[in-house]
Order: sequence, then C-alpha cells, then structure tokens
Amino acid sequence: MKEIQLKGIEEKIYYDECSNGLPIYMLVNDKVNNFYITLSVKYGSIDTEFKLKNSKEWQKVHDGVAHFLEHVNFNESDGQTAHDYFNKLGSSINAFTTFDFTSYEVFASSNFEDNLTHLLDYVQTPYFTRELIEKEKGIIVEEVRMGKNNPGHKLYYGMNKALYVKDKRRNFVTGDEDDVRSTTVTELKKVYNTFYHPKNSFLIITGNFNPYEAVRIVKENQDSKMFKEYLNPIKKREKESTKVNVEYQEIETNVEIPKVKICYKMPKSIFKDYDDVMVNIYLSIILRNNFGSTSLLREELLEKELVVGLGATRDIFNDVVTIELNVETKYPDEIIPILMDKMKHLEINEEDLIRRIRCNISSLINDYDDIEYVNTDIMDQIINHGHIIDDMFYRYKSLNIKEAKDILNLIDLRNHSTVLLVPFKQTK
Repeated sequence: MKEIQLKGIEEKIYYDECSNGLPIYMLVNDKVNNFYITLSVKYGSIDTEFKLKNSKEWQKVHDGVAHFLEHVNFNESDGQTAHDYFNKLGSSINAFTTFDFTSYEVFASSNFEDNLTHLLDYVQTPYFTRELIEKEKGIIVEEVRMGKNNPGHKLYYGMNKALYVKDKRRNFVTGDEDDVRSTTVTELKKVYNTFYHPKNSFLIITGNFNPYEAVRIVKENQDSKMFKEYLNPIKKREKESTKVNVEYQEIETNVEIPKVKICYKMPKSIFKDYDDVMVNIYLSIILRNNFGSTSLLREELLEKELVVGLGATRDIFNDVVTIELNVETKYPDEIIPILMDKMKHLEINEEDLIRRIRCNISSLINDYDDIEYVNTDIMDQIINHGHIIDDMFYRYKSLNIKEAKDILNLIDLRNHSTVLLVPFKQTK
C-alpha cells in the first residue's frame, strides 16, 4: 500500500490497486462515526461514439445510455434490487451520471464489509432483461420531462446549446425522450461490457474505517471474480470551436424573476504557460473577487435591489475554458450591460489576493473534515487530472500578483453567449 502525503496539511491518502487493475483511494477520518464509499466508472453521457483499440469501426449508441445504465444497474436477480439489500443494512445508496463518468455510492455507519462488498457486487454483476428495461423507460422518460419543466435545467442546457457547436455537453445527460424509448438491451450490454471494467473504474473510501482491512476486503472480492480482458476503447471527441453557437437567446418558462447566464468561451491555449490547476485557481480567485459574495459589485447591486443573486464560475475541459456569470434579476436589460462591462474591467490587487489565498488554505484544511466533500474532491481530481494533486497547499502559497494579473490580462472576451429565462408572456 502506498501513502500519498498531502503536503502542508497533515493529511494522507492511502492508495492500492487490485490485480485486475481496480485502483483504491482511501482517506481516514477517525473524528466521525460513518463512512462514504463511491465506485465510479469512467463512462459518461458524452461517450456515445467509441471504438475498440485496433478497430477501424466506430460504434454509436443513443444519447442517455450512460444514465439509463445507471438506472438498470440497481436491479439484481429474483426481483430484488440493490436498494432492498442496503435498506436492510440501514445504509443510504444512490448513483449519478455526469458528462464524463458514472458513480455509485453508499453512506453508512456500520456493517462496513457488507456495504463495501455489496457495492462492488451489484455494480459488477449486471442483470439486464427486456422486461426490466422496458419498465425503466417509463421512469426515465418522466425524469426527462421533469427536467424540461425545471427552470434551472432549462437555463443550464439552454446555455450549453448556445455555447457549444459540436461538444455533446449540448445534449441532456438523460438523453431525450426518443433516445430513452429507442435504447435497447443490446446497447446497454455493449456499453457495460466495453466500459464497466475494473481498469476503467476507481474506488474511493472516506470516513472512519481501517484502510488495511478495506484493501483486504476489496482484493478478496475482486480475486473471486472473473473479468474479460479490457479492450481499451477509444472515445470519439469532436474538436470544439472557440466560437459560440448562439450569441443571445430568450427562453420563456415558469419563473417569476428572470434568470440570466452570460458565458465566455476561449481556447485553453491562451494560458499555455500555466497548467490547468493553476488556471483554475487564479480564475476562481479573480471571479470571486469581482462577483463573489463579498465583492463590491454584488453588494452594490443587492443594496440597490437590482439583483436577487449573483455568482460566477469557470470550467476547463478539452481545449476550452469557459467563464460563466449567473444572475437573478427583475432588470436584465440594465444588469447585463453592467456585468459585461465589469468583465472588461476585472480587478485584482495584492491585498485581495492575499486575503483569497488565506481563505483558500483555510477551506483546504477544513474541508477534509467533510467525508462526502473530500470523496468528491478526490473523484474530481482523478477525472480531471488523472491523479491526486498532492501539493495544493503549496500551490496556494505560491500564488502571486504578477501571475494573477497575467491570467487576468489573458482572458479572451470576444466569444460569448447570453441566455435569458423570462416569465411566460401573458396572452390576451
């Protein structure tokens, strides 16, 4: 077993790997009485076209297959489900699908071995029948419909469709209704057999447990199973344009107060002198300084009752960087120009930077007390970077005003989309 020391914060992550290639990441917290386990598969909603290594033929499945597979994978033989088993243990289970991966989780305070082994067993033992899949279609179609009626869902995917030209983040994680109805047992089995392999998965355990005992349990469980050779599938990725698809769009929906997203899209190459981690850190600090909860602009707009809420986020994937402003306001025509002008005049000074560094370091240390947060953080690092970032403390300590202003000046504002959710117009 390997110990990954998280430099500067007196925390460590235990790492081991099963003979079949399944990685195990563990962080122990003996201050709590429970544990949180996630088994994740590197297969998400955008992975609808793929081919096996050394094959020339691309295979295509319907949008939403990753999410559909997540649903049906809870089924077990004899009419039982994983929920039935974990309910008897008093444990809480769930699963979720993102653009990039699917994760199965269990949260409990006792019966550690039973919870761990059964999580591995039900995810790694598929039980697909046409009857179960047809039954599940109705449930998922209803989920799609509920999403389409949700204002937050409409705004999120409305922006994605405006922002992206080819990237499959344009499409619902669930797929659309026709995708769900058209999904077949053959597709689900093909995807499961291609991607649901220990070498394409990873296990994370956080909370109060013995890591050496956990590794013994996992390895015994995995050694008792037979897995076919991993076929190294290649996922098809379209090169995304740095241009936006639509610059402005209004969507009528069931909101009382209009909601706005303004998103800037730029090539990652403009930040070529910095790695993704540092770009993420600097952009986060710059955005919080200008639009965050303690920013002067937000305080001013709230005081004048021009906005109900204001925030900003950033994202990096493939070759694209995005910056997104989110605002809820009764006065979008007045607020949108104010926010866009602020983006042209972003500010950061050394005093602001030092304060933000202190906040980030404090959060970095305190967040390790939250076993769900740290489990998710490890998950994100593996998906986004392929490994644990063990020097985050010293990365924060190394931040400086010269680099912060350099990042700020490199931000490209030429390509942007604005999506506005407005109340339904009254008809006469």
